Amino acid sequence: MIPLQVSPSLQSQIAFVLTITSTLLGLAVGYLALRGYWQSRRRPMLFIAVGFFLVFWTPVLLVAGPYLVPLVGPFVYGMLGEISQIAGLLCILYGLRMPYLQRNS
Repeated sequence: MIPLQVSPSLQSQIAFVLTITSTLLGLAVGYLALRGYWQSRRRPMLFIAVGFFLVFWTPVLLVAGPYLVPLVGPFVYGMLGEISQIAGLLCILYGLRMPYLQRNS
């Protein structure tokens, strides 16, 4: 079986389109979560909204960062992206867990 072979330029275009798509969808989900917070004024929803923005803002940082500030190497952008994703996931986890913790205290 021959593996699917795609030219490097097409690979980068596909990666770019997928990154932009996931970023736009993530920002839309984050915005809806933020609207949910504005309507309910519940603190867990705020953590969930902030978490979504942190998680899905990461692809923009990784794609646009080297063009905006070329003095910093790609390792720094990768590290910042991972830290942003971890912080976002922790916010989402805390926001989802908070009602359970408040109910049991």
